[in-house]
Formats: sequence, structure tokens, C-alpha cells
Amino acid sequence: MAPSGAQARFPANLAALRVLRSLQAEERSATELERTTLARWGAWGASGVAEIFDESRTEYEPDRVELRELLDETEYAAARRTVINAHYTDPAIATEVWGALERLGFQGGRVLEPGSDAGTFIGLAPDGAQMTGVELDPVTAAISQAIYPEATIRTESFADTRMPGGVFDAAVGNVPFSRNTLHGPEPFTCCRSEGLSSRSRCSTSPRLSGGRAGNGRRPRSRRRR
Repeated sequence: MAPSGAQARFPANLAALRVLRSLQAEERSATELERTTLARWGAWGASGVAEIFDESRTEYEPDRVELRELLDETEYAAARRTVINAHYTDPAIATEVWGALERLGFQGGRVLEPGSDAGTFIGLAPDGAQMTGVELDPVTAAISQAIYPEATIRTESFADTRMPGGVFDAAVGNVPFSRNTLHGPEPFTCCRSEGLSSRSRCSTSPRLSGGRAGNGRRPRSRRRR
């Protein structure tokens, strides 16, 4: 789990990035110790952490220099865009969501998580859940895949996600909300209609509010993921 507070979050994020670059350069899987380091990744959305991208804040210059060395230009720009919504779900909330889904009758199957961040829901998934996450930020997606190689992580905006209807048995998540609206093709039904209570059925649409599919504009309000 990512540490709280800017002073702890900076070194944890940079350590996770160094591990990720090592794994990619050596084309290998993460060790248990490396997975522990990767799991402390918290991205850059927290107050006191997002300021690393403010060039006028000279006190963050040493960390900013190392961050630029660890990310290419595309990754750096993507990380900078996520500061408005990279607020990851507390494990206690994810545990409650999974518990609610099981009380509705979920006993295993294919599960979709839009905006899957570093994999909080994936890591707490019950036995039998086959997870597919959709994550916009390429670095966060790569870290999540390294921690949970058994999951499928799609690196894309959920507004661009296209899948056949009825592929999944359930969907979980705790996405942020804002007044940003995206417009796209017609909605698609992602989950099968049989099996669970009707309250647990789900449909998804490229018309989303804020979150990982954001259009780059700052929202007027937001809620933690």
C-alpha cells in the first residue's frame, strides 16, 4: 500500500519506478521483494505530491530531475495529467465492495475494473475472480501488471475500450466523479445478465464523467477513488 504524506510518497514512487525500469530492461518478472516495493506506488495525485510538476517549486527540483530521468516525455506528460484523479482506493473500501458482490451471489468469473490504478481491487479479489483492469496511465498500468501478472491490464482510456457484449460476469471499481463529460459511440453492455442479482448487473459507456478517461480539463469537483 502506498504510504501517506508527501515526504514518504516521493521516495516510494521513485523506488517503484526504479524497480519497474530494472524489470523492463532485464525482461523478467518481479521477485516478491520487488513486488512489495512496486505495491507502494501511489502515483502523483495526493496533495503535496502533485506539486512535483510545478516548475516554480524549486524545493521539488531534485525529485523532479530524477523523475524526468526515469520517465520518457510521453510518460512524464501522462503522469502530469493524472494529478487531478490519481487518488487510489483505500483497501478497506475495496474489501467492502468485494464483500457486497459476494453477498449478491458472485462465486467467481471474469471481472472488469475500469480505472484499475495499481491494482487495489485486483490484489483483494476473491478466489476465482479473473481480473481485467483498464488503466490510462502507462506507468501505473505497467506497475500493476508487474505486481499481478495473472491479471489482464489494458493500457488505455476506458472511453476507448471496446469489448464484445456480455464478456464479464461483474464489474467493480471506485472511480472519481467530476463534471467533465466525454461523448463517444453508443454504450455497450459489458456483463452477462444471468447469474447475479439484477442489482449487480452492469453496463458501460464511453460517455463517462471525469476519472481515467478524462479529457485533460480540470474538474470542478472530485471524489477519491
